[in-house]
Amino acid sequence: MDRKQRSEKYDWLSSKTQSILKHYSCPESCNGSCCKNHIIDFNRKEYEKILKNIDKESVNILKSNAVKSELEGCYKAINAVGQCPLLLNSKCRIYNNRPEACRNFPFVIYPDAEAGFGLTLLLCPMSVKIIQDYAQWYKSVNSTMYSKLSAVSEQYKNIDKNSDFCIQMKEHNLESFIEFLEKEGYYLV
Repeated sequence: MDRKQRSEKYDWLSSKTQSILKHYSCPESCNGSCCKNHIIDFNRKEYEKILKNIDKESVNILKSNAVKSELEGCYKAINAVGQCPLLLNSKCRIYNNRPEACRNFPFVIYPDAEAGFGLTLLLCPMSVKIIQDYAQWYKSVNSTMYSKLSAVSEQYKNIDKNSDFCIQMKEHNLESFIEFLEKEGYYLV
């Protein structure tokens, strides 16, 4: 897969995650678990764009905590306790200017040698609800997967005791799942 195809695939996956996420919001019980338990990578262009659009105090925090990532051409922001340094009282200081990876969370678009990119769903209060809805979508498509996803949803209901959750989302299911959400009226209130 060439660079252009990889870029198109990434953009397509990001677009699909945003189409799904418009049906959900972080519940009050969230407490910023994504910012406390996951390290977000962002590319240099995004880093520079963020720096131009945030307040001076946040710029200083980000600059003093940004380190090169293991991913080529990327950075990550992490403080001494291993959480995002821009987290203040469990809320993002730069929420309206947060990196794309944060906008896509709890979905993670990851590099894949064969497919270019893949998509996983990480554990957080919102992802438990997404899995419940994904299971409902599967109910009419594949009863075995419906049963498996329902069991996973039940198992991970109490996320405080389960921080290792990750489920691969099949890209060929995304369009149908989005249609299901729209048909069923799953929209943010």
